[in-house]
Amino acid sequence: MAVRSARQRAFGCAILAAAIAVATVTLTPIGPIFVYGWLVPVISPLVPKPEGVPSRAQAQYHWKGFGLVWYWEDRLTDGCARWFAAEGQSGAVRGLDIYGGIASCGGGSPTISRLSFENHSTFGNGANDWPYEVCPFDLSSASIRKLLGQVSSLKAANSGEIENRMLEEMLVEIEHIERLGLRAQQYGCRLAD
Repeated sequence: MAVRSARQRAFGCAILAAAIAVATVTLTPIGPIFVYGWLVPVISPLVPKPEGVPSRAQAQYHWKGFGLVWYWEDRLTDGCARWFAAEGQSGAVRGLDIYGGIASCGGGSPTISRLSFENHSTFGNGANDWPYEVCPFDLSSASIRKLLGQVSSLKAANSGEIENRMLEEMLVEIEHIERLGLRAQQYGCRLAD
């Protein structure tokens, strides 16, 4: 009987030591770097989603960026939209990349992107040389109509307040491309002022 309780104590101590080791790695600065990346996608169905984020969104942890980030996609006619949601230092943050063509989201270059905390959309994503002046590409009337259709269909499919505000701002910018033109920035182009 004494041998059995010694084994039980040793087993209990081993379990306690393992639990302390897991807690130490998870709750210290090491956790976000080495543990959260694989742990968050596993437990994402249990983590409450921010307001406006659809139930199909999947969580990932980015230790260098916003931390916990939710991703979801919307299929478009001849394209795909990939959203992200996070909490920044000054509140909720949303991002949107719209991809053209039949490739999956992220399978090519985004045709238009926007972040909720910026006051402009980015068309394309290629690097431009300094000084940033003339955009190295033009959007045809057909491309502009296609972007208007994609953004309008996204607006009809999303109910989040931040998402709809972003989409409305994108529509206004796209409608002014032919009149104002585009100017280069470090990556991609934006509506000329």
